[in-house]
Amino acid sequence: MRKIVGLVSIGLGVALIALAIALPSYVYPRVAKAPADPDQYVVAEGSGITVLLAQSTDDGGIRVLDNQHVTVTRRVRGEPRGASGSPANTGTTSGATETPEGSVFWRLAFQTVVADQPNGLLTAYVEGASLDEKTSKANNCCDDYVSTDVTSPVGDLVKHEGYVFKFPFNTEKTSYPFWDVNIKKSTTATYQATEDIDGVKTYRFEQKIPDVVIAKQEVPGSLMQLPDQASVMADRVYSTIRTMWVEPRTGAIIKGSEQVDQRLVFEGKQTPVIKGTITYNDDTVRRNADEYGDLSKSLWFVQSAGPIGGWILGVILLLAGIALVLLADRKPKETWDDEDEHEDVPSSPKQKI
Repeated sequence: MRKIVGLVSIGLGVALIALAIALPSYVYPRVAKAPADPDQYVVAEGSGITVLLAQSTDDGGIRVLDNQHVTVTRRVRGEPRGASGSPANTGTTSGATETPEGSVFWRLAFQTVVADQPNGLLTAYVEGASLDEKTSKANNCCDDYVSTDVTSPVGDLVKHEGYVFKFPFNTEKTSYPFWDVNIKKSTTATYQATEDIDGVKTYRFEQKIPDVVIAKQEVPGSLMQLPDQASVMADRVYSTIRTMWVEPRTGAIIKGSEQVDQRLVFEGKQTPVIKGTITYNDDTVRRNADEYGDLSKSLWFVQSAGPIGGWILGVILLLAGIALVLLADRKPKETWDDEDEHEDVPSSPKQKI
């Protein structure tokens, strides 16, 4: 019985050690990768925002509005897309191919709306970006694009840089190049502190983009305090301070906030386009914390807890099993019966008195 228990213990120990080796080397690389379809829905809101809103003549025409409530929505879905840039074959289109192996293609639908205003849409665009599924970094495999036509999968070609939708797996306390669609390039997002967001440990990063001209725009002279001029060609100037709270194991952004400042500038005169702070709402933060908090725990088990536990328990069971088998094979020592021992000893003669 002792030997059987020992052999079972040896088998379990070997299995646990094998599992400890397989979890980080085989399982982890297959689960720590960007999904083909993230299916993310993010809502950010801001109050007290100043906006430049173009409305009908009956509604006041184009004018600056103060103290507005603004809602920003971001919907990110996977979009199978061939290396040629065409949508991948879904069974109805011939000639297209699947997204290249090792890459994913994500499509962002973005819009900014002013609440309680007729024709309150400020901005809307779609953006397609291809990512390396393991590093999460942009790899531009499939004709990345940006388009102001939200119904079209084809827009202006763009070359993404750095990280676009998320940070890398196992994000570190350092700096990363993070994409900004307004300036069409990446700038540095720098680690600031570690903070708890809804029970999830996050790294807070800050990305500062100083004033930069992102476009030239023809606007009515009256909008730039120049009523005597029918129109002027103004610079559209953009700056922002973007703060992102990142769950480090997954690289997912749990919470985001942006102090945005866009304005029209012409010969020293300025008119705001949008100015204020917009932050993920509570429902979005809570949903992100629940989803990526659970995923983080799974990755932690596969990468750390599982292998460590497997090695410790596996070695203990292996050694215990070997010890039991050795004890079971050991022959017991022979013992002599006391009576037999006395029979072999001759009795001494009685002494005469």
